[in-house]
Amino acid sequence: MPAPRTVLILQHVEVEKPGLILEALDGSGLDVDIRNLLDAPSASPADLPPVADLAGLVVMGGPMNADDLAGHPALKLERDLLADALRAGVPTLGVCLGAQLLARAQGLVVRTGAELGQGEEIGWAPLRDVDRDDPVVGPLADAPAVLHWHGDRIVPAAGIQVLARTDTTECQAFRAGPAAWGLQFHLEVTPGLLDDWLAEPSFATEAAQALGPGAAERLAADARAVAPALRPLAERSLAHLRSLFVARAGL
Repeated sequence: MPAPRTVLILQHVEVEKPGLILEALDGSGLDVDIRNLLDAPSASPADLPPVADLAGLVVMGGPMNADDLAGHPALKLERDLLADALRAGVPTLGVCLGAQLLARAQGLVVRTGAELGQGEEIGWAPLRDVDRDDPVVGPLADAPAVLHWHGDRIVPAAGIQVLARTDTTECQAFRAGPAAWGLQFHLEVTPGLLDDWLAEPSFATEAAQALGPGAAERLAADARAVAPALRPLAERSLAHLRSLFVARAGL
């Protein structure tokens, strides 16, 4: 049986593209399959490949709550796929909502900011208490800032390896076994991709509500200010994931 060569990327919102994650896979020889199950209200397990066919799994962000399975039934399919991927040792990355779904697949709790007495965390800020020994999150210890854009928070539990924090989010990144990571922040976002986000009225409104007038302009300016230092560190992080995908594919 040939080794799996497909990296499945699950999106939830058209504009929340994989950005730097996709760029990291250029020239790898891997096949990339990008799907949005939320566009198919009647999605079933048959709409997803079995984990045995995957060299890697990436689950992107979105405004949905990870527990809103009634409003978005496909999220249950994604949580089940993440649990299967963990059991099978498929290299996996969850981003923001994807990280929360990965956490739920492990039995962790995800709470709204209101439940925790916190508002939305939107903007560019550095990570704190970064585990420098981690091959994915460690390089970001030296990043001037990363992009935060979330309200819900993962509640860490005993036995969960928290890799980074910020002042208002206890678990900004965590390790789920030897080859799976959840990142609450948006490592994939480039200045150009952020421009696309901010061109969407819902994103611009959310930013203004959290940060006040001129939020979009400040976010875009901050993206360009941090990009020269952040990009090479992000590329180091994503190069490790690529190496895991490539190794599983036997390339």
